[in-house]
Amino acid sequence: MHIMLTNDDGIFAAGIQALALELEERGGHRVTIVAPDSERSGAGHSFTFLTPLRANRITLSGLEEVVAYAVNGTPTDCVKVGLGNLAQRPDCILSGINHGQNLGVDTTYSGTVSAAMEGALLGVPSMAVSLVGMKSEDFGPAAWVARELLPAFFKSGSPLWNVNVPALPRQNLRGVRFTPLAHQIYDGRYIEREDPHGRKYYWTPPGATYQCGPKEECDVRWVQDGYVTVTPLLTDFTDQAALARLQNAEKPRIFGMEG
Repeated sequence: MHIMLTNDDGIFAAGIQALALELEERGGHRVTIVAPDSERSGAGHSFTFLTPLRANRITLSGLEEVVAYAVNGTPTDCVKVGLGNLAQRPDCILSGINHGQNLGVDTTYSGTVSAAMEGALLGVPSMAVSLVGMKSEDFGPAAWVARELLPAFFKSGSPLWNVNVPALPRQNLRGVRFTPLAHQIYDGRYIEREDPHGRKYYWTPPGATYQCGPKEECDVRWVQDGYVTVTPLLTDFTDQAALARLQNAEKPRIFGMEG
């Protein structure tokens, strides 16, 4: 199988290299890496169109057989240029392993998830993989989980999965839960400070408040209980239920025109 890897932590991040090692050496898959040349966390689904993109072929230590490109753009850029210019069309795209969770509405901000969504939009089955917690440096269990999930992912027929792996030893993972995203709220007020010149600047406040209790069916609950969570995501944002209601309702009259 040919698998293309990308991420938002940058091509030299430990997570993507652990994933490449797991897939290439232990899984026997052919791996191509197309990833940002530096960290692009929080890039969301942004892409570059006002400045040129550059992709440099590099060699990664310990992964000399893996074709790797460092791109001076966003994760979405990497998927676009990877599929369109740099690599043969892969069987799937894996984005990650992200250094930190992508739970709930994190998926809307995440460059990791957005890269996978771009792959799915372009017709390639794609999976975003994240390691929960910023302090863990052992990506081995998460890489193993990603490889083990591949057969089920292809069998599911879903174009896009969001996967979060607890930062636990492999033997302590309790299993896999297919679950919806949690709801959470980020504080809209930034931390305000002053620089040495007395000028104000603003810093993103840490963390979010999750509206997901210990008995609710959501990804936050199951990750905290030691399970790998898998949430299939849609690439079509249409609210089909609302659309059906509106299509069957009386059409509005606007500026004298019938709807």
